[in-house]
Amino acid sequence: MKISTSLPLLALLFHLPFSALAQDNDPELLAAEQARGILTGDTGVQWTVNVKSEGADGNRTAKFVSISQNGKIYAEVMEPAEAEGRRYLAESDGKMWFWKPGLSRPVSVSKRQRLSGDAAIGDIASTSYVDGYSVESREDGEVDGETATVYTMKANSLGDTYKQIKYWVTKKGNLGKKAEFFASSGTLLRTATMVYGNSANGGPFLSQMVIQDNGKTVTLNFSEVEIGQFPDDLFDREKMGGGVTRAKTKNR
Repeated sequence: MKISTSLPLLALLFHLPFSALAQDNDPELLAAEQARGILTGDTGVQWTVNVKSEGADGNRTAKFVSISQNGKIYAEVMEPAEAEGRRYLAESDGKMWFWKPGLSRPVSVSKRQRLSGDAAIGDIASTSYVDGYSVESREDGEVDGETATVYTMKANSLGDTYKQIKYWVTKKGNLGKKAEFFASSGTLLRTATMVYGNSANGGPFLSQMVIQDNGKTVTLNFSEVEIGQFPDDLFDREKMGGGVTRAKTKNR
């Protein structure tokens, strides 16, 4: 089945855990992930995401609500009107599912579909630093005029999309401001920059991510941030077509 409306899929992929090597127990990396919305335990985050893609093939926009909790992501499309009500679910094991009104059951989103069209650059955020990458080196650097630690990360598996990632985390505030993604040849494939204009969870919180990819720019703006515990049914693919509430079960 062809999965249409790739901007919401792209944005969901961007919002998948950009996980920061918990096994290294690096407090700066862990703090950076908290500010990006990668929370621990049963605490989840909901936000509204506005997406704009600009490139040679024209400009497109989308809007959706995204909720992440316990390594899973649920997203429901609000705009464009022709895609309203479509839902995506990314499970903690990397599997992804799609449902739209009229389908009796959700359908699986293949890796090929995830990496086609606009969704190709979305794969940068579905890369798990926890399972797939190891910190090879740390060095002093600078990003946006601030002193930073630059982490060089190497893929643990030949099957990983990116063989090397460089990640800039500010020394003041421990905010991940920039990431670069490289092929095995050493060629720079994509660049992501992050802005932290929101406040949540006791500190600065992600408000914008901008992706540069081969002449295309994709901008994601995050707003209406809510922290709390969300119903497990939201992340059950067998219930994607039902009227599952998005209400938090407990405020944080």
